[in-house]
Amino acid sequence: MKTFNFKNLLVLICFSFIVLGCTIQQPLPNSLYGEWTFIKTGIRIDSGNERLHDYITPCYKENDRIHFSSDKKMTLRWYDPNCGFHYNAIGSYSIVGNSIMLELSGDDPYQNNPFPPVTEFRIIYINDTTLKLEEIPDENNTSGEALVFVFLKYDA
Repeated sequence: MKTFNFKNLLVLICFSFIVLGCTIQQPLPNSLYGEWTFIKTGIRIDSGNERLHDYITPCYKENDRIHFSSDKKMTLRWYDPNCGFHYNAIGSYSIVGNSIMLELSGDDPYQNNPFPPVTEFRIIYINDTTLKLEEIPDENNTSGEALVFVFLKYDA
């Protein structure tokens, strides 16, 4: 029987830190679950510069919100200028690395909808209160611009 030496212990410790580090670095998807209020929107230009501005909610008494559920569904609720409520099942989502991949539902056209028909977003930042997403443009986007959204966790 071989003896357990210091070298094996060191390899085991290093491996444990690597596995633990991967787990800690990805707080998803639990921190993603729930409703998020739009607070900023804008674009990122190829140079990496962002042009963000406050999100203007058409309804003076309600905020537009996006919802990520634990069953991998993504929904949107928004209000028109008359504070009329609208609801859209955007589709299902999956998390791949630091990206949100969307499978859009074909049920509702995106007219007057504040959330664009984009199928992939990079998660730039997420914590318990703030979520920042950046569009990952497809091959048809030749402008060099990507949409950026900043959300605040909604507390009812």
